[in-house]
Amino acid sequence: MDRQPCSQIWILISGLFAAPLAGQSPSMTPPPLAEWPGAEIASGVAFQGDGSVTLQAGEGGLPVLAFWRPVLFNEDTDRPVAGRMDCLVAASEAPFADDAFDPEARHDAVADRRREQGFYDRKRLRDYGESVRRLDVVGRRHNPSRPYVLTYMLVRDGERMIDIRRNCTFVHGDGVGNPDVLPYVERYTRLIFDFGPEGAPG
Repeated sequence: MDRQPCSQIWILISGLFAAPLAGQSPSMTPPPLAEWPGAEIASGVAFQGDGSVTLQAGEGGLPVLAFWRPVLFNEDTDRPVAGRMDCLVAASEAPFADDAFDPEARHDAVADRRREQGFYDRKRLRDYGESVRRLDVVGRRHNPSRPYVLTYMLVRDGERMIDIRRNCTFVHGDGVGNPDVLPYVERYTRLIFDFGPEGAPG
């Protein structure tokens, strides 16, 4: 299933990197974007989320942002089920290369190993433009059941390529069957780019 190129990608060209790290909002409706906590994950790239955002050290010292917030599953029914959304977000930089500007190939390189670890992909959603290519892999891990959205986003900024990974897992009880989890990622997290007028992605 393909999206229209760059039609639904959450990219905001702004300088909102100064929002402090803070605790999660108890509301299921996000507050104004400028009030969300967040932090820069690469030069000109920031992550923001309506929830708790903390900085961790990943492999090789790569900075990783950890995000979580409560969510309601089956929220449009008279019996909503409380749960949680956990995300890890990281970015790395490298010189731009045409053959590396391929999110699908990056996922294919790890797909077999992830399947051996119990991750079962159900669908891939692509949003490819000239300067930004995004792939959302939606699936589920079993025992216990945990839906996930694994996002690969490659951004070209002149001769620089930024590789962004966002991995969100959803925790819920037995009262939830097969929730559509991607809308929660879109609702509660944002990636923001500020490359200046000539380097803005499109």
